[in-house]
Amino acid sequence: MPKKMQAPPNYDYTGKERVQRQRDALAQAGGARVEAHLDASELARLDALVATGIAQSRRAALKYLVQQLPEAK
Repeated sequence: MPKKMQAPPNYDYTGKERVQRQRDALAQAGGARVEAHLDASELARLDALVATGIAQSRRAALKYLVQQLPEAK
């Protein structure tokens, strides 16, 4: 009978700390983590893009919409 798999000693069980480490690593690399807080109507718009086949997922739909924004001056 196989033994229960053991998590590596550096495995992070807390999402909050993992997100903070990602933010810090991206900031040190000169980038940033993008976080979006969406309401129900905005989620419905993402779902509509998925339903019509424009995007494969909500994440892809969000990326698609960001690409539609005008260039920053």
